[in-house]
Parts: sequence; C-alpha cells; structure tokens
Amino acid sequence: MGIKKICVCSLVMCLFFLHLDTFAQKKGKTQDSKGYEIKFIFQGLPDTLLYFANYYADKTYMYDTLYLSPKEPYTFISKKDTVLPRGIYLLANQDKVKLMEIVIDSSTSFVVKTKKLDSSAIDILNNVQFINSPENEIMNTFFLTMTGFQRQIYLIADEIKKEETSDNPDTVHIAERKEERHLYQDSMRNYLFDFIDSNRHTLFGKAQLLLRDVNVPEPPKNSDGSLVDSNFGYNYYLNHYWDNMDFSEGALLSTPAFHPRLKTYFDDVVPPLVDSIIKYADSLIEKAKDNQELFKYIVWYITNKYERSQYVAHDAIFVHLVQKYYAQGLCPWTDEAVLERMINQANKWNDILIGKKAPELYMPDTSGTFHSNYEFDCKYTIMWFWDLNCGHCKSATPKLVEFYNRAKDSLDFDVYAVCMTTDTVKWKQAIIERQLPWLNVGGNVANIDYRVVYDVNTTPVIFVLDKEKKIIVKKIGIDELEPFLRNYDEGKIRY
Repeated sequence: MGIKKICVCSLVMCLFFLHLDTFAQKKGKTQDSKGYEIKFIFQGLPDTLLYFANYYADKTYMYDTLYLSPKEPYTFISKKDTVLPRGIYLLANQDKVKLMEIVIDSSTSFVVKTKKLDSSAIDILNNVQFINSPENEIMNTFFLTMTGFQRQIYLIADEIKKEETSDNPDTVHIAERKEERHLYQDSMRNYLFDFIDSNRHTLFGKAQLLLRDVNVPEPPKNSDGSLVDSNFGYNYYLNHYWDNMDFSEGALLSTPAFHPRLKTYFDDVVPPLVDSIIKYADSLIEKAKDNQELFKYIVWYITNKYERSQYVAHDAIFVHLVQKYYAQGLCPWTDEAVLERMINQANKWNDILIGKKAPELYMPDTSGTFHSNYEFDCKYTIMWFWDLNCGHCKSATPKLVEFYNRAKDSLDFDVYAVCMTTDTVKWKQAIIERQLPWLNVGGNVANIDYRVVYDVNTTPVIFVLDKEKKIIVKKIGIDELEPFLRNYDEGKIRY
C-alpha cells in the first residue's frame, strides 16, 4: 500500500473559516452531544504519537494529537466532549505520513484495530478491523476491492506492453490479454456503480457519486448521419456537471471529493467569458442556497477566485457577486470590516468595468488649459497614468513614444497622459527632455480624485477607450498594448 506525505502542521485560519465549527455542528444527522471516542490499536506500530486531521475543501486541518496510551500497548485514543463533525479524516504517523483515512458519519465511538503490522512496510488497509463502525467497514472493503481491480489491470497492461515490445510479439496472446483487461475494467466499473447505488444514503457513498464523471449520451444526428449540434457533448457535460452532487449534504466539503470538482468546473469547464462565468456561478449558488455551509463556501470561493484573477475583465465577476450576495446581507459570516472593504472595492470597480463609459477627467496641460479625456475624436484614446519617479515608467514611456510615432495614424489613436508627479517644474522639463508628443496633463489638479476613481495604486497604468469613450481594456502592460489594439481593431478579441 502506498503512503503519502501530508502536511499536518498548525494552520492559521483566515476569517472565512472562523465560523466553521458553528456550521459543522448544525449539519447532517444528529450526533451524540456528549462527544466522541475513537480508539486506534495498531499492534507493531513503532510511533509514540499520531496526528488526527480532517479535510476541509482543499486543505487539511489538525484536529487532534494522539499520544501512546501508558496503560494499553499500541493504543492511541482521540476523545473529546465536543461533537466530531461528519467528514473524511486521516491519521498520520509522527513523521507526518498518512497511515489511513476514516469516515465519520453515523458512528462516533468505535475501535480501529489491526493485526500485527510489519514496521518496515506499514499496511493498515489490508490488516484493519473496525468495531462498531459499519461505514468504515464498508469504506475499507470498497478500497480493498477497487485496489484489487486496479492491481490486476496494471499487471495485465504491463504484460501487454512487454509482449508488444518483444522481438516477436504474440498478437493472439496480446488480444486475449486486452480482452481480459477489458473484462476487469467492466467489472470494476460495475462494482463502483453498484456500490454507489447501494450506499447513496451514506456520506462516503455521496462522495463516490460526486467523483463519478458525467455520462454523456450519443449526440443526436440528422438523417444523413451528420451531427445536429457539433457542441452537443460539451454543452451536455456543462449543463449536467453537477448532476451527481447532493446539495443538501454540507459534509461533502469535508471530503477530498468536492473542492477539486468545484475548481475544475471554473478552471476548465465553464466558458471563459465574463457573462458565462456569471451565469454559471449564479446557477451553482442557487443550487446550494438551501445548505448554508455549501452556500457559504461556494460564494466565498468564486468571489475570492475572481477578485484575485489576473484577467482584465474578471473584476466584473467580483463586482457582480459582491453586489448580489454580500451587499444584500446574504453572507452573514463575513467580518464587518472585510465586508465594508469588499463593498467599497466593488463599488469602485463598478465604475471602471470594461464596456462602461470611462469617468470623464479634466486636468490642465503645461499652460494651465484644462483638457478632457473625452476630447479626442479618434477611434481609440489611450489614458497613460505615469510618474516621474517610477522606474517602470522610465522604461515603458519610450516604448509608448515609439508606438505613438509609428502607429498613431494607422490605428487612429491618441494619448491622454496623466503625470501624477506634483512637481510641475520637473514635469514640464521631462516633457521636453523625453519628447513626449501627446497631450500631457498634470499638476495634481482635476475635477475628480482620479487615483481613486481609476483605481491607480501603482504606475504606469493604461486604460484604452473606444470612440464612444467606453473602456475596452485596462491595466495591461506596455508590451501588450499594440497586440491588443491590433487584435481588437480586427475583431479578434471578445470578453
């Protein structure tokens, strides 16, 4: 049996997880309010302490440290007066190597016992016995059976490979072994399906069902055999992705099954367009609305993902989620200070989302004459926020000058350059010395607080507006500017 290194060190939890225990104790089946007791008797195990940890989403959290009992040989006991939340737990040895997993569902007081173990190759899976925990007996039998199928399939595959790469391959033997492998694969699949059907009422059965992928039917065809819809398979998979999820079961968060499926959904399945992401995010949140724990985690995960996204248009997703859920009082777990920050950030970003008309900015040029970022009649306006003391600006500005002089007329654009330096004398000198050929404004005088309105925290920052002064891209690098404009001008970019 393979063993896996895990991290079971103490973790500092973020504010999101502060209320975890509160929700955990309210979920699922009623458990003994007097607490729990799990006794591990591992004869031959050389360790003097073990780590008992629980899964939550994509992380593992220390739950208890177990010390060798002074009265009972090879015995470790986890016992508390508090409720043990349902979920999948793992046991690791003193070197933080995973020994086994157990499921906590209906049984919270039981014994895990093994035959004498070989200390040089600890194999609990094949030597374990559970007393008063039928769900763990079922889970262990499942793992043993699936491991047996997999072992046979791997052995046959290895034999086939050796025969195929031999000097004189026996094609008949290869075909026979492939058929045998196919039979094992069918048997394993049938066993899995039968197991899930028989254990749908258990947490472990629900986790296995969630791990089962979508069965996409054959696509409909026209009378001539051609496909009615070439995207049928993808659309079916997308729209049935969550068919195997029990959204009433919050304890699935405390298994290794849920988080990877959620991550894959938004990383690889949902179309990477802003409107599509918002549509499927809302749909998923709606499915989870009646389970507070799932609702909480899904809303938090999606919001956090797109607040941190590096894609320029994804701030619209963050704004949508904050305004629809957090600002409406639907996320009571959020710390007040954090909630205020999120709402303020969303409101600020809302005014400069891609597709929205840019806030009008009036600032003076070197002669004191005020100019608007709306005054250009060209196809594109590039707003260039820069600073005299900015190292990146010193290297990026010459690139913009070169691009401006070379492509201004062919791409039909102009530059509205906002210098954020307060020293107007040095600013005017820099314009002459660096030969900045566009409209230069500055002097730290404006009709709005542009640093706040345009969310300019560092420099340089680029905003590109179309002829109607709608934002078409923002905060891209100087090296990305020309490729973007050319692709956008040719209709190749879509958000």
